Amino acid sequence: MPENRLLFYNVDMKAKNIKEAGFRDAVLMDNEKIRVVISSEKGMVPELSMSSGAGRLNAHWQPWFRANSGEVWNESKHASFWGAPLLYDLAGNFPCLPNFGPDNRAGDFDLPPHGHTARLKWKQEVPVIEGDQVSLISTLDPPDHPFTYRKKDLLLKNHPVHYTALTVKNTGDTPLPFNCGWHNTVGAPFLEAGCLIDNNAVRFAVPGEGTEFDPTGRLAFGAEADSMDRMPARNGSVVNMREVTGVTGYADFVTGAVPSDCSLAWSSLVNPRLKGVYLTFFTGPEALGDSEIPLYFYDYWLNYGGRSYTPWATENGLTDQTFCLGTENGTGRFANGLSDCLKNPSLLGHPTYLTLDGGEEKTLYYGTLFASYEGNGLNRGIASAETGKGIIRLTGLDGESTEYPCDTDFTLLGR
Repeated sequence: MPENRLLFYNVDMKAKNIKEAGFRDAVLMDNEKIRVVISSEKGMVPELSMSSGAGRLNAHWQPWFRANSGEVWNESKHASFWGAPLLYDLAGNFPCLPNFGPDNRAGDFDLPPHGHTARLKWKQEVPVIEGDQVSLISTLDPPDHPFTYRKKDLLLKNHPVHYTALTVKNTGDTPLPFNCGWHNTVGAPFLEAGCLIDNNAVRFAVPGEGTEFDPTGRLAFGAEADSMDRMPARNGSVVNMREVTGVTGYADFVTGAVPSDCSLAWSSLVNPRLKGVYLTFFTGPEALGDSEIPLYFYDYWLNYGGRSYTPWATENGLTDQTFCLGTENGTGRFANGLSDCLKNPSLLGHPTYLTLDGGEEKTLYYGTLFASYEGNGLNRGIASAETGKGIIRLTGLDGESTEYPCDTDFTLLGR
């Protein structure tokens, strides 16, 4: 085994330092239910997989244009095609702070696309296996912003869930605004036409004019609806955005408001052909503690081949070769960035940005479940997600339920 590779395991749990695609330093964690790969580069999670036949099924998006040369980002060499370092290393899931959206200037700070957490390399400690848990601590200390970050990733025996606690501290003396998000992005082969999107939101909105979706979207500018399967389109028709259609030549964005009275916030994607469910969850506004970071929106980036420019296409004007679905969750105004949120402090009844006082720290608790199900109970999608003692119960539209081991209260993450 190479000198800098560490492998720890017991009967059910495994943690391993690896080089993932592009020779990036990463940690692999496995509990036999799911496997997660966490890259030190920008905190990307290129793999969240489960067993499938003799192989594995990865839910996370692997962009065809993700750089795999092993070269460090070089502005003069790479910017003309990739545009930004984020797209050079983009994959799967990653945290976005203190900016959720494009690069912008907020106050005294120039913020990169999706923040420093998605721009810099994280310092990963040695993963630890202790009893029925495997965990990884990662830290980030940006040189040009007073926020520091500590992230704990956790797998539990028999739980098909990747748990994360992200603690943010303002090391400065003055309050600072921020917005944030978890940028889960699902791709093929798990993502395909016929997959179904669900959540517990009852209010949905589409960005107005003036965003990156102006030339790519089919949905009416600034439209609002009470269901994703009845979204107004620019041509006057009504479009079902709940069902994944496959490649349509459009890229759209839809946000749903997390209900203020819910204790468990959740967003799901079901593949009825493969009988698999990908579900993100976090503490809802009703149950938040004073030291916790809230997420107020379910954000869906529906990129079904609508971007005919690099790096999505091999050359500007050619065909977009990407097909992916961002099942993101955040606090922000769509994905417009912090400066836009400061100008527009509310959306669908929720704040679009948060503030961290000088010396204050808060934590965001977050879970991503990826699992198979038996029978046909979830084939038409998910009507509700409920907590039980040590489980999460997913109930389909026909009333049939499936239960999974799950710590929805995040007690084992220290909440």
